[in-house]
Amino acid sequence: MKAFFTRQSSSFTYLNTTQFLGALNDNLFKLLIAYFCIDLIGEEHSTKILATAGAVFVIPFLLFSSTSGMLADRFSKRNIIVVCKAIEVIVMSLGVLVLWLQSIHGAYTILFLMATQSALFGPSKYGIIPELVKIERISQANGLITMMTFLAIIIGTFLASFITDVTYRNYIVVGTVCSLIAIAGLAASLCIEETPPSGSQKKIHPWFLLEIYKTTKAIKQQPTLLIAVLGSAYFLFAGAFIQLNIIPFAIQSLHLTDVQGGYLFLLAAVGIGTGSMLAGKLSGKVVELGLVPIGGLGMVAGCFLLDAWSDQLFLIIPLVIVVGIFGGIYVIPLDAYIQVASPKEQRGQVVATTNFFAFLGVLGASATLYTISEVIGLKADKGFTFLGYLTLLMTGGVTALVYHYLTRYLGMLMARLHFKIAVHGQENVSFEKPSIFVCHHTAWNDTLIMLGAQSIPMRFFMEHLQEHSSLLKRLYQLLKVTVIPSIELVEESPKDVKLIQKTLKKGISVCIFLDEVSDVYDVSKIRNSFENTLQATSASLLSVTIEKGEKQPSMSKFNRLLKKIRVPARVVFAKI
Repeated sequence: MKAFFTRQSSSFTYLNTTQFLGALNDNLFKLLIAYFCIDLIGEEHSTKILATAGAVFVIPFLLFSSTSGMLADRFSKRNIIVVCKAIEVIVMSLGVLVLWLQSIHGAYTILFLMATQSALFGPSKYGIIPELVKIERISQANGLITMMTFLAIIIGTFLASFITDVTYRNYIVVGTVCSLIAIAGLAASLCIEETPPSGSQKKIHPWFLLEIYKTTKAIKQQPTLLIAVLGSAYFLFAGAFIQLNIIPFAIQSLHLTDVQGGYLFLLAAVGIGTGSMLAGKLSGKVVELGLVPIGGLGMVAGCFLLDAWSDQLFLIIPLVIVVGIFGGIYVIPLDAYIQVASPKEQRGQVVATTNFFAFLGVLGASATLYTISEVIGLKADKGFTFLGYLTLLMTGGVTALVYHYLTRYLGMLMARLHFKIAVHGQENVSFEKPSIFVCHHTAWNDTLIMLGAQSIPMRFFMEHLQEHSSLLKRLYQLLKVTVIPSIELVEESPKDVKLIQKTLKKGISVCIFLDEVSDVYDVSKIRNSFENTLQATSASLLSVTIEKGEKQPSMSKFNRLLKKIRVPARVVFAKI
């Protein structure tokens, strides 16, 4: 058994290495083509060239995402990865020839082919992660692979600028470096352990838009999965916009060169890599969608400040890093949720559909940049304000749909600040599906304790809403607490039953707070009250006992302070 997990760890390491080298080459070669074209056509056309290069790079992801997803679901994902890396070696070798011939059209063609193999690589790259690591490591694995991806972006962007500089724009040397990186990527992919096909029998056909439509229709059955797909796609739109806009921004506002502007994007990549690892750590063993609105709002603030401080280089440098950090915090939970929530036999197709929307966003970023700069005439600094408003709109939509994930995460933070919680019977609580919890309600902070004692988002229902201050009433409103009739009569209220079942089907647990005057559980009556709901949703029914104690007196001032803010609490989960 130990050897098996060692092989899994090694295979994930080789996958991470393969992905790192592929992302390194993508960014190195794409920026190389941009510098090559700017050198031949002129710096005054930099915005148009960057937008064109971005569009050429993204079109294959739109054309071949569906096909690559079906390939990933039918065949071994490891074998697909190896084939893609072999294709990359061939394409990069042709790229050296095109650079030697100084052909602009040839350079765009090679960029298109490079993107094609990356499009075929994508669904297998992300779809294989759940096959290589255990479910409780999904968030950390995504954080690590995303951190390494953006480390590759950092190094690729740096190498494109650095080698172009030190070789006095000798593009053949840079192209040769790309070929060597492709060979190293192929070698790493061969070390990934063989994985079996996922079992899909879906036939591959050219009508990719029809497959995208069918998969999107299936995804819509899970609203949270849909918002994860669209939210992840928006991140690529925002990232592509920043990458394309930052060089004109550096030239116009900071009076830097195009190559120095390329260095500036390194800071954003550093931030995203850091934020990705941070999101993995903050998520722990669960997929923490509550981090998404926090990351989104951080990106919004950062975009507005990039415009406000556009002529202050010493402020722009840390600010670009901060925007990247919040971007990493925003996207990691979304990507992890897509992998966990997608059915195994459709995982490749779901990832491919995500890639389709993501690179549609990248194409949209190129079109948006061209429109606001060339048609409307906005300068690059105002482009960041435009992106800030778009991100604010997207964050608002995401927050509305993951609201209970956000309240659970914030409630958990507050609970762990105020209480020292000991949980018993945790094995009775499912990590993968929602539950119905039934417990006595003695104080308002029972809600915090429940949010901090388990990892599934939760909605609260109460038999009786106690008299509270206006502040606590507002808190209950924010938590969307709903008053229901006696628990024994809940099945006689179709409106409440429908709301409870709808909540459970969204993957959100339900906590029923019994009136504090009810001091005894009637187990049989409680189970009878929820019999139909349990059958309709496959949820578990658990009783919860909450005990709050006091710390022992202490002579230490520090411990007396802890007595007020670190109250011990004991939570016991038991099946009914």
